[in-house]
Amino acid sequence: MSISATLRRSRMSIRVRLTLLLGGAVLACGLLLLATVYALMRYVPRYAPAPSTLLQRPGTPSDGAIAIRPAFEATIATRDDFLDVLLQVSSVALIGLALVAFLLGWIIAGRILAPVHRIASTARTVAGDNLHERIQLDGRRDEFTELADTIDTMLDRLHTSFEAQQRFAANASHELRTPLATTRTMLQVALAHPADHELAALAPKLLATNDRSITTVESLLALSRADHGIADPHPVDLTAVAEHALDQVRDEAAASGIDLRADLRPARVDGDQDLLHHLVINLLQNAVRHNHPGGSAHLTTATSEGAVTIRVTNTGEPIPAEAADRLFEAFHRHRTRTRSRGHGLGLTLVRAIAGSHHGTATATARPDGGLTIEVDLPGPIG
Repeated sequence: MSISATLRRSRMSIRVRLTLLLGGAVLACGLLLLATVYALMRYVPRYAPAPSTLLQRPGTPSDGAIAIRPAFEATIATRDDFLDVLLQVSSVALIGLALVAFLLGWIIAGRILAPVHRIASTARTVAGDNLHERIQLDGRRDEFTELADTIDTMLDRLHTSFEAQQRFAANASHELRTPLATTRTMLQVALAHPADHELAALAPKLLATNDRSITTVESLLALSRADHGIADPHPVDLTAVAEHALDQVRDEAAASGIDLRADLRPARVDGDQDLLHHLVINLLQNAVRHNHPGGSAHLTTATSEGAVTIRVTNTGEPIPAEAADRLFEAFHRHRTRTRSRGHGLGLTLVRAIAGSHHGTATATARPDGGLTIEVDLPGPIG
């Protein structure tokens, strides 16, 4: 492993790096100041020894001072002279070092803020509807690389969510357009050939198509509510909600020859009763509609260690294990030999409502056919 690779993997925080850089800069400036003052005091002034110790040298000036060609004339004979010259020399050195310090500060700040400029540039590019752009900041691990990686992860999630929303909007438009187009076609045919169509035969078809549109819109509205979370949760008797949902589905189950059973244990949660009703009834409708004649569906509710579990098990055609989780995708329908009567939002709504209640929803394919869907919700706080 090379030294550069080791340094790149080593973690040195921005605070430590700034401390070392600024401390090193101050130390270097101090050493330079010391050397500058020493050099100026060594070679610039003219030093005159005290009269009592002055020795006449041959070839020297009659006043006994050492002849030096200074940058500016200054003779030091007393302490006041020394202090005056020291002040002048230090001022010159301070001005020079201040210029050097500002230059070094500008260079250091540019090096330190370079990752920030790169992050800002990428953010501007992403803001221009280019969600494929990423920062991908390399170098040693520090606060800047962690920030860049966090933003890249956020952009990945935003990109995935944006694409999912686009697919959802396209699928929702298709689901809503199909029944409307069907209704328009039936009305146009009836108007073109009024003698061949009776109201008693046309009305049920139009009503069924209208019901499909209403169901899709209601599911979309419930999904939107679930995505926004629960603002004001209230205690909900989940057993009563399940009993009410069972009553609504019994006729459809009986018409399809589905044996609908329930094992309801006391269970209470904090949440939205209407959304929880949507959750349970969608579970039951999925179990009934994606089943085979003579099959069964079983609903259970239970409480364990403060958590509430809703489980629905149904028979049906075999489903690959890897395809079970895809059933929660919006408008996804698993291809079966029987015609699906759903609109592709039932399990999507189930997972969204479970998530809005801080719970989870999972689907497991049964070996002999059908599904087991389990929803885990946290119990009431109080």
